[in-house]
Amino acid sequence: MSERQADLARGEASRPSLESPPPSLQAIAPEPSALAEWTPRAWLVGSGIGAMLAVTNVYMGLKTGIWESGCLMSALLAFGGLSVLSRSGAPLSPLETNLAQTTAVSVGATPASAGLIGAVPALALLGTQPPGWAVAAWGVGLGALGVLFAYLSRRRLLEEEALPFPTGVATSQLISTLHSTGSAYAARARGLWVSGVLSAVLTWLRDARGVIPGASLLPASVRLGGVGADSLMLGVGWMPMLLGIGVLAGPHAGLSLLLGSALAWGGVAPWLVHTGKAAADYGELSSWLLWPGVGLMVGASATSLLSQLRALPAMVGDIRALGAHREGWESAVGLGVGRAVLPVILLCLLAGTWAFGLGPLELLLALGMTFPLCAVCARATGQSDIAPISHVGQLTQVGFGMVAPGREGLNIAAGAVVSGAASHTSASLWSLQAGRLLGARASRQFLAQLSGLLWGVAVAVPTYFVLVSVYGLESSVLPVPTARQFKAVAQLTSQGLAGLPPASALAMGGAFVVGGLLSVAGSRERWARMLPSAAAMAIGLFVPAYYAVTICLGSLLVSAVGRLRPSALQPVQAMGTGAILGETLLGVLIAVLIASGLMAPPG
Repeated sequence: MSERQADLARGEASRPSLESPPPSLQAIAPEPSALAEWTPRAWLVGSGIGAMLAVTNVYMGLKTGIWESGCLMSALLAFGGLSVLSRSGAPLSPLETNLAQTTAVSVGATPASAGLIGAVPALALLGTQPPGWAVAAWGVGLGALGVLFAYLSRRRLLEEEALPFPTGVATSQLISTLHSTGSAYAARARGLWVSGVLSAVLTWLRDARGVIPGASLLPASVRLGGVGADSLMLGVGWMPMLLGIGVLAGPHAGLSLLLGSALAWGGVAPWLVHTGKAAADYGELSSWLLWPGVGLMVGASATSLLSQLRALPAMVGDIRALGAHREGWESAVGLGVGRAVLPVILLCLLAGTWAFGLGPLELLLALGMTFPLCAVCARATGQSDIAPISHVGQLTQVGFGMVAPGREGLNIAAGAVVSGAASHTSASLWSLQAGRLLGARASRQFLAQLSGLLWGVAVAVPTYFVLVSVYGLESSVLPVPTARQFKAVAQLTSQGLAGLPPASALAMGGAFVVGGLLSVAGSRERWARMLPSAAAMAIGLFVPAYYAVTICLGSLLVSAVGRLRPSALQPVQAMGTGAILGETLLGVLIAVLIASGLMAPPG
């Protein structure tokens, strides 16, 4: 995932903020000692919300390559659920709401740590499908490594270096507001539930009854460069989830994605057909355009990570902290952390050796790259709120391509080790920052995050296999852009330029340069809003054109609302979340009904 979700980064990352961070990073609740925190109802509500988030992330990730951390959404839903339960019990405290959102975020991030969005489908595209038990163990092991690293580095990053982690700050502010102002919850909840129901109804009519098409494409009579618009997938999708993604992502990401799609399908694709380098077929054109998309992603990744080299001295300190017992830890948790490291690594080793094609030495090498790259990812997240999860995974793939050329499965598995752990590192630090500002105990959040891993894989892994069995990979329903990216990088680093489509290597090299330049220029504040996001542009090359159009429409909608009626912005953003939840949850339910034989696919 995830780049920042607001920049549609992917793979994997990351997640859009529904609130602007407050100007101050001072703790919101400095005297929480008498407030309840670790309660059964907080854990149960968080687990339930996390299950919805995990299902959403599997479905949305396979469709668009984007997944949602869910910090703000989980806080909103947790407050609502806990408020109902507190009517007949003890009063609700902000720390309970925070613990519930911490649990939910950990559960929801397991599809990314288990590789269900990228690595696992990429291996399946190469003809290797790891068994479900191995994928679950893989997700728990890598997720636990990410949680451990976040917990062990929190003091340095959150307190000593005082990195902002804006989404964590926004989450703490939202929780504080919800507990102090009743109308704040009502306005958001109303928009979320209304849009969720409408989204579910439209999804039912589309996927279960076939009354509504998946997209309204321009007719074949409309031609660009001699290619029919239907072959280029030009049109608008009847997918509320895509509108919701656009609403949360914002205009910068939406317009960047549309720009990439317009250049690809409105310019490059007709040129390919005109010059005879590709046929007027969506599948063949998509296979060609994949390579400049990879170039954009890798170019942005390389320069983004190079800019983090100045963090290396502090990074070494984080790695040394893994074996240290720091003052201030609760003794039981401190001992538990130390004892958990070796079993977690062994769990990863077992699953990786048996199912993912990694030998013990190869897995140890990947784990050796995990901690420094997780530190780089954590600092980038803290400073910019952008989690370069896919970037560190791609860098690992490039490194393994040089060490073990010709082994595509190994290459993908090694990249998944780093990106899987990094996904939970960033998500955990957002939650830990929110807890720190609210006065929560980090040790309790740590235990909630670890407990969420087991429940997360129990929900996410079956969801993945049901969706794949019903719709298939690389289908119109599941285009799996992140998996195609993993596969493409593996093929490139394993086989070199041999076998690439005509002229695609040159296009990839040019896109690599463009991605690097955009990343460097975008790091300057005055250029950041003016230049497009390389990651979002790359996704525009990976997904059908009508995906990009629909997401961009959602982003322009929220931009217009923000300008014309700022007071309605937060309810509209909640409606975007509801649109995502409504389609994804019902879409997965329909897939389960079809797979079980209780429903026939729409004719």
